[in-house]
Amino acid sequence: MPLLIAEVPEQSLKGALKALAPFVPPENLKLFSALAPPEDESDDELTQLAQKVVEAVRPKPTQPLRKEALRKLLGGHDTFTNQGGEADPVLRNAMGAISKALRTVFAHDQAVRRLAIPKKTQFPDGTYRGTVYSVTPLGARVRDLLKAEKAI
Repeated sequence: MPLLIAEVPEQSLKGALKALAPFVPPENLKLFSALAPPEDESDDELTQLAQKVVEAVRPKPTQPLRKEALRKLLGGHDTFTNQGGEADPVLRNAMGAISKALRTVFAHDQAVRRLAIPKKTQFPDGTYRGTVYSVTPLGARVRDLLKAEKAI
């Protein structure tokens, strides 16, 4: 059975549930609320963590693709707007290398999400449009530190 997930504004929730009623039995409807991102550490803790991240991901002069990937990741990249909807395997590989470098700071396997949260977007007809990266407070601090030392 396919799973449908939709972000519905609070004022439209009753209408959306009413519209689904003829197609979905009530016991199959499950409502979820979006979780707020975890509260960030204090400024000092955030700065210390950002410095550890900078040490882990700072691009070397021989890593121009990492520099470009960091610039895109920490700048709120939109794959549709910035890449014209075309896949970029070089960017994907560079993001993978950044993720691997972040394992020294964060033990979990999706460490890039600590810097920027990806959100898949669709066209009105439901087809995939692209991914938009929303920079987190930690990602913004890392970006500022890397820009201050002219690393990106």
